[in-house]
Amino acid sequence: MVESIFINQDLIQTKDLIIIDILKDGKEFLEDKKVNHEFIIDSLSIMYQFLKRNKKQQIPHNLYKFFIAAYYMVSRHPWSFPAHESKKNFCRKFGIEPSSLEYSLTRIREELNFKKILDDKNYPYFIDLDTDIAFKLMKNLIKNEVDHSMMNFLLYHQPVNSQILCEELITKIIFEMKLFPEELFRQFYEIVFELVDCLLSNYHEYVELQRSFFI
Repeated sequence: MVESIFINQDLIQTKDLIIIDILKDGKEFLEDKKVNHEFIIDSLSIMYQFLKRNKKQQIPHNLYKFFIAAYYMVSRHPWSFPAHESKKNFCRKFGIEPSSLEYSLTRIREELNFKKILDDKNYPYFIDLDTDIAFKLMKNLIKNEVDHSMMNFLLYHQPVNSQILCEELITKIIFEMKLFPEELFRQFYEIVFELVDCLLSNYHEYVELQRSFFI
């Protein structure tokens, strides 16, 4: 028999209780707006993390615009491509100004680890770098390949060509593993390049010897 689990409310901080009430209000607000129900939980999750990590230790005014911004981010994951609705049209549905949406997006991204990507038509997409499974798989793959290449260099003096390495990685990520849409190939190549460059720089031997041995 499964025993009931009782939460001692005295152990929950006042701020946590306030956040829970805010999330309930936000859930009702989004449901009233007839949004895609599949995105509501993830939108509330963003708001929970945002309110918990808020460095200003204050509940922002007009929280509803932050729920709208969270929903906007969730609805614009890279796999939503092509998502070519303008911010103006999106905001009209919720009765807010694009400037309010942009302000809320900026505030959320200041607190949370979201990556903003622009497609070739300059429409934005967002990835949570802390929780997105596909991004974590990509990052682990890149680390393994960079470590392998560096060991080959240090032990067998095989040169590392970072450009070729990036090209091989992005081909595997997009076309073989299909972690992200191929229409965003260029954007993810830039991300891969940044990650590879960062990982290579962690090898002090690489930094010291690259002028002599690296292509």
